[in-house]
Amino acid sequence: MIAAPKYGFVVLAVPKSGSTALEAAFARHAQLVTSGPHSLKHVGAEGFERDIAPLLDQHGYARADYETCALVRDPVSWMSSWWRYRSRPGIVGTSTYTGDMSFDEFVGRVAAGEIELPSQSSYVNRADGTPGVDRLYRYEDLDECLAWLRACLGPKKARKTELRQRNVSPDRAHETSAATRDLVEQTYAADLALHRDVATGRLAGD
Repeated sequence: MIAAPKYGFVVLAVPKSGSTALEAAFARHAQLVTSGPHSLKHVGAEGFERDIAPLLDQHGYARADYETCALVRDPVSWMSSWWRYRSRPGIVGTSTYTGDMSFDEFVGRVAAGEIELPSQSSYVNRADGTPGVDRLYRYEDLDECLAWLRACLGPKKARKTELRQRNVSPDRAHETSAATRDLVEQTYAADLALHRDVATGRLAGD
C-alpha cells in the first residue's frame, strides 16, 4: 500500500497487479508505505478503512482529503502470473512451488481448494460485494492509473515517477484451453464481473 494523502491518493496493492512497481515509483512521495508483511502490503479496502484511514486522520489527513485506487486484472492473466511467479527457482521444494505442474493443473488445484488464492475482489470490495475503493483501473490500462497519480502529484514531482518492472514472474509459456479459461472464470466469477465492469467505465473513476 502506498498512502500519499498529502497529494490526494492511496494505492491499495492487489497482489500480482503491478503494485511493487508502483511502490518503487511513488514511495518517495508517500506519507506511509507498507511493504510487508503480506497482510500490510496487501491490505484490502475494508482493512484500510478500519485500520489505516483512522491512523492517517490522527495525523491530519481526513478521509475526504484523498481517494483510494486499485488495479484489477483479467482472472486468467492474473492466475497465469501467480503460476509463473510460484515457479521461481528460489522456492523449489516449498509448498507453494508450481514449477513442477502445468497451468491446467494449477488452475484445477486452485478451483478444488487445494491451493488457496484469495480473489482480487476480496481486496477491493466490501463484505457485501460492493466496491470499497474510490477508483478502479484495469491492469491493462495501467497508463490511465499512472496519468491520474501523476496529475495528483503535479508536473514537477511527476517527472520523477518512472515506472520500471519489479517482482517480475519467470517467463513460462503455456496455452490456455477453453476448458481452463471456463474453470478460471467460474472460480473467480466475481473478479471477472469486476474486471468487465471496470472495462465499461462503471467503476473506473471519472
